[in-house]
Parts: sequence; structure tokens; C-alpha cells
Amino acid sequence: MIIHQIFLDVGLKPLSERTDWLENIRINKEFNPDHTFKLWTNKEVDELVENDYPQFKEMISKFRHKFYLVDFARYLILCKEGGMYMDLDVRCKCPIPDCKTILGNSYTKPGVNSNIMLLNEEQNKGLLEFCVSEVKRIEDNNLYNKWKGRHFFNTVSSYMFRRYCKRNNIDSDIVFQEYFLDGESGSWMDAGLTKHYFKKTTEGKY
Repeated sequence: MIIHQIFLDVGLKPLSERTDWLENIRINKEFNPDHTFKLWTNKEVDELVENDYPQFKEMISKFRHKFYLVDFARYLILCKEGGMYMDLDVRCKCPIPDCKTILGNSYTKPGVNSNIMLLNEEQNKGLLEFCVSEVKRIEDNNLYNKWKGRHFFNTVSSYMFRRYCKRNNIDSDIVFQEYFLDGESGSWMDAGLTKHYFKKTTEGKY
């Protein structure tokens, strides 16, 4: 199985300085030597959009923050190539189990999260279509304009993904916390997308 990960320049530290994420990459590969890990950077994502999804270029150009593309790109990638998506701040506690569906979650605010996704081909296509429709619906109706975090979550991130899974009765075959540790969304906090800082639980620490 191919496991996709994304690192885009959103104005924060370069990947070479994110020793925590580099350590996650190393450990995840050690636990899963039979899987192929593919890291997508700005170059690969830009080429994907240009070659396979030019219809979304205008929408992407109107995203309110560069960080939106980190989330939106995962749906493009899965729709095009299949496989599994995993955030760089997610660390495996053991080998990834052999199952059909894996949905991400969180330690601090349990609920379906897009930090990990393993879906089938039809679900990947439907997810991309749903995300695009939600971006349009929210923009057309001027929703969440006063809340940066809510706008982000509801257009391209976890709240949108949660609605999609609920509407399509998609459930995870595993319990996220039994197999993975999570950086508790610290990356989007650093990007200034929300003022709500969640205190890490002891369980969630590496």
C-alpha cells in the first residue's frame, strides 16, 4: 500500500527543522517496511493540480490561507492515486493493520478526523466532490466569516470530512488511539487559524 504525506510551505518552519515530524517518518517506516511512503511537496502538488485538476485552480487561488491546500490536496491525491493518507504529526504505535477503512481521530476531542484516511475508490471520489460542494456552499452563503478556524474546518478539513463520513455511513475498522499517536493539530494552531488551544492529554504525548 502507498501512504501519502504532504509538506507544503505555509510560511512556517521547513521540514528539515521539524525534527518531530522527521522522527515520525522514520518510526512509521520502521513499523511498516512493506508499505511505500510518498511525500508530496509544493512541486508535486502544483503539478498534480496543473495536470489533473486544472478545474480547481481558481478555487485554490481563493483559499484564505495556504494551509487550506494541505487539506484539499489530500483529497485530490487519494482520488487520483488511491492508497492511504497520513498527517506528518501522526506516529504509528505498531504496524498499520490490514483493513479496508481507517478514519483518523483525536485524543483531545474524539471524533472522526482527516489526519488519517483509508477509503475505497468510490469513497475517495465522493469525498472530493463533497469537499468542493461544501467550499462552494459556505462561500456562496458567507458562512463562518468571523471564525477562521470554523471556516477552515468546515470547508476543507475535519468537520467537512466528518459530515461526509456520517452521510455515507462510513465507519473505521479500527480504533485510532489503539494504533496511532497524534500531534493534536498543533500545526494548524501554529498557522494562526484558530485561537483555541487544546491542552495535550498525557496519553497523547509522544
